[in-house]
Amino acid sequence: MCATGAGTATSLIEEKGIIKGMRYKTKDNKEFSACAPLTIVCDGSSSNLRRSLCNPKVDVPSRFVGLVLENCPCANHSHLILGDPSPVVFYPISSSEVRCLVDVPGQKVPSISNGEMAKYLKTVIAPQIPLELHDAFIAAVDKGNIRTMRNRSKPAASYPTPGAQLMGDAFNMGYLRDLSDAPSLCKYLESFYTLRKKPFTREEMRQACFDYLSLGGLFSEGPVSLLSGLNPRPLSLVLHFFAVAIYGVGRLLLPFPAPKRIWIGVRLISVSISNSFVLRSLT
Repeated sequence: MCATGAGTATSLIEEKGIIKGMRYKTKDNKEFSACAPLTIVCDGSSSNLRRSLCNPKVDVPSRFVGLVLENCPCANHSHLILGDPSPVVFYPISSSEVRCLVDVPGQKVPSISNGEMAKYLKTVIAPQIPLELHDAFIAAVDKGNIRTMRNRSKPAASYPTPGAQLMGDAFNMGYLRDLSDAPSLCKYLESFYTLRKKPFTREEMRQACFDYLSLGGLFSEGPVSLLSGLNPRPLSLVLHFFAVAIYGVGRLLLPFPAPKRIWIGVRLISVSISNSFVLRSLT
């Protein structure tokens, strides 16, 4: 017989190095405990339980700056802009409103209160915005309803702890397989540990992705159909992922394959192989 309850998790119950369950509080501030053979810790990116299951260090490499564009002529479309120094995303939230998320790198970002953020958005981001969205973007900045949210980066340094499994945003990953298939689940989770620890040349992959999409035709139609949900085939995702990586390697090796460029190319291919394993495990 199973019992369910709702509350806020406060701590894990540990006995002789084994997690036996967790303690939680209800809305009326009463404390309870629950025990089980397996405790799954997935209490989000602000998890207060992860520190006992992994390296608790959390980096903040950037912040999302959010705006809402009103009376936007492209309210029925989403846009991904591979801008400099970071991406910008537009997506509809109503028939006339579009939310814009700007990734602003650095732990210290321009201040909203003294107008530095508005200046940054107008001088750095606005010139890279398509003309169809430009005026609505400037109007949203002038309106001043700007919000920020920290982007957290967590190291994949989980401590093997009997009786507990850390996953989801609390561990900085977002997908699971059938929990009843224990061997596959273990391999799947291990692939995330391995993948997260590998060095990754973000700038090279970003530029390779941009140039790949710029080729047009199936090189842009394929990824866009995947991003929009029109193409549900995982194999297409794997093929395009590899194609972008191979295209990026080709860029690195021309016109002259210097040792440093060869090494970066090897890293790109290595990450692609690791990602393909994860993508296959999701299907």
